[in-house]
Amino acid sequence: MAATPQDDGLLVATDTFAETLARRRRMPWPRFVLCATLTLLVVLGAGAYLAERFHIGYDDQDRQCLPPYRWFLIDRQDRAVSRGAIVAFAARGLGPYFRDGQTIIKRVAGVPGDRIQVSPETVRINGATVGEGLALARTLKRAPDDFLRDDVVPPGHLWMMGATADSFDSRYWGFLPEQQVIGRAYALW
Repeated sequence: MAATPQDDGLLVATDTFAETLARRRRMPWPRFVLCATLTLLVVLGAGAYLAERFHIGYDDQDRQCLPPYRWFLIDRQDRAVSRGAIVAFAARGLGPYFRDGQTIIKRVAGVPGDRIQVSPETVRINGATVGEGLALARTLKRAPDDFLRDDVVPPGHLWMMGATADSFDSRYWGFLPEQQVIGRAYALW
């Protein structure tokens, strides 16, 4: 390192090019920048993965379909379906309440092979009562007899139900094709 005089009479140390490079190699900031960049990439990658896999569902109806819950976490990679599971699915032909493509969350009440019986008073699956009759028939301007059934859930389909008597569910629109399932839903609050 050489000393050079300045106009004010002080000596200032100057480095040669090789000394400057050697000092920079010893400085911690390049390692910090590398670590910060790698950390940022990991965080962004994890965030993108989580944003693609998980979505938040919100029940904005005055009367919730699955009370007391309004908020749900939807796992779009878990499409495993079992009786009693809560799942999200894409609505198709479910007017007047749901537009096509809208995400709906209901409980899987019946799976392929289950016997479904709907009467004006009750909904039974395999002989067990799982819901009350047909409270929405009048609202839909149809006779309750239009919705009566005694069927078996066909392969590749599900019977979906809400927890309330006035839930717009399979009682009114029938079996849901499993291909419409978006993912498993978990009640948050």
